[in-house]
Parts: sequence; structure tokens; C-alpha cells
Amino acid sequence: MFLLTAAETGGRLPELDDFWTRPGPRAASHLHPHMQERWEIISGVACFRIGEAQVTAGAGEVVVAPPGTPHVAWNPGEDPVRLRIQMRPALRWEEFIERLFALAPEAHLHPAETAFQATLEDLLAEFPREVVIA
Repeated sequence: MFLLTAAETGGRLPELDDFWTRPGPRAASHLHPHMQERWEIISGVACFRIGEAQVTAGAGEVVVAPPGTPHVAWNPGEDPVRLRIQMRPALRWEEFIERLFALAPEAHLHPAETAFQATLEDLLAEFPREVVIA
């Protein structure tokens, strides 16, 4: 859920709270060519690979992936992780996330089907300034 939308911050900062309830990666390794991604750990422990560096962070800590830097994040254990995520500058990130989440029900029903994969690839191609699979 977005706490602050890009519109509410003059296009600068979409911010969302996330809750990782299960262990494992949150997304494939990716980068944001023109945006910084920032995670503030609210509770639990999260792990990140930012470029070549691996970082483990707990409550109160902040981890940042600079623009153009490949990164991946994951929950290393069974305990849930609560965090706040910010993207700077906003660009079209909010629109990308809304459209990606709209695909999510299809992904859960048929994750390996080429129709879903093609739709995801089309979406990524439409937002090259926001996200690139690394």
C-alpha cells in the first residue's frame, strides 16, 4: 500500500510499506537506471545484494541501491520483515507498480505460461527508465 503517492510529493517520492511474510527473494535481480531504491527496515532482518556487496540489515537500518546498480533483496529467515520502500525520483514507478500488481493474479494462476511472460516483458519494455532485469 502506498503511504505517499508521487502526486502527494510533487512527483518526487512514491513510498510504500511492505511486509515479507516468507523467506526468499522478493524479485529477480534488477536495476533502476534513473532511480535510487531505499529500504528502511521497520522490524525483522532483511538481506540485500547491491552490486557486489551483500548487506544484512535489521530494525532501524537503511539500505540504498544507487541508480544503475543491480540489486536483489530477500528475507533470510522464517520471521516476517516489515519495511518502508522509497523510489527517488518517482518517474513513473507508481504506474509501473499498479500495472504489475494487476498482473499478479494471473501470475499466481499460471506462472510459467508464455502469455503472462510476454505481458510482463511488454510492461518492462514500456518502463525502461524505471526498471531493467539484471
